[in-house]
Amino acid sequence: MKKILKTLFFLAVLGSAAIYLELSGYLYHNDILAKLYKVEGLDVSHHQEKINWKKVSKKYKFVIMKATEGKDFLDTDFFYNWNNARLNGFTVGAYHFFSMLSTGKAQADYYISKVPDYDKAFPPVIDLEIPTKYPKKMVLKELGDMIEKLENHYKKRAVIYVTYHTYKAYIKGEFLENKLWIRDIKFIPELEENDRWIIWQFSNRGRIEGIPGFTDKNVLRIGTVEELIESSRIEN
Repeated sequence: MKKILKTLFFLAVLGSAAIYLELSGYLYHNDILAKLYKVEGLDVSHHQEKINWKKVSKKYKFVIMKATEGKDFLDTDFFYNWNNARLNGFTVGAYHFFSMLSTGKAQADYYISKVPDYDKAFPPVIDLEIPTKYPKKMVLKELGDMIEKLENHYKKRAVIYVTYHTYKAYIKGEFLENKLWIRDIKFIPELEENDRWIIWQFSNRGRIEGIPGFTDKNVLRIGTVEELIESSRIEN
C-alpha cells in the first residue's frame, strides 16, 4: 500500500509540474509539432513592451508586428519595432487589426499612411478577429474594399489572419487569391481549403530572450521568407 501511495504521490507531483511548466510557457506540446516546419517567426505588438532586438535570436527569420487598428489607432511601438527589427536583420511585416466600426477604405488609408512600402517586407496582413455577430455580406464588403486598396498600393496580395471562427463565418470560399495566417495553439491547422494557409501561429506562450513576457510564435508552411514575399507580388 505504501508503494502504491508513493507512486500516486510521485505521479501527482509530476503532473502538477507539467501543468505548471505548460501554463508558464516553458513546456508546450505544439512546439514539437511546429518542428515539422523549418522557418520560424514571431508576431509582436506594444503588449510585449520595449523589445531588445539585439538579444532576439536570429533563428527567427521574420517578425510581423501590429501597425494599426480601425481608422485611427497606431500601435505605440510600431515604428520602434519596424526600424529596430530591420536593423537587426529580421524580415518584417505589419498587420492591421480589422474593425467593423469604420469603413474598409478608411482603414486601408490609415494603414498606408503609417506602413512603409518596403520591397523586402511581408505583404500587408489583415487580422480578422471580429465577433461573428456581423452579417457576412457587410463584412465582405468592407474587407474587400480594404484588400483592394492595400493591394493597389503595395502590389502584393494581402494575407488574412483568421481564427477557426472567423474563417468559417466569413473567409471560407471567399477571397481565394488571398492566403491565410491561421491560429491553432493545440494542433497542426486543418481547414477545408487546406492549401490556403501559409503561416501558422502555433503558440501564444513563447519565451524569447530580449522580449518581456509571452510572445506569439509562428512557422511558414513551405519555402522561405523570400519565396513567400515573391509569390505575393501582383504583376502589372
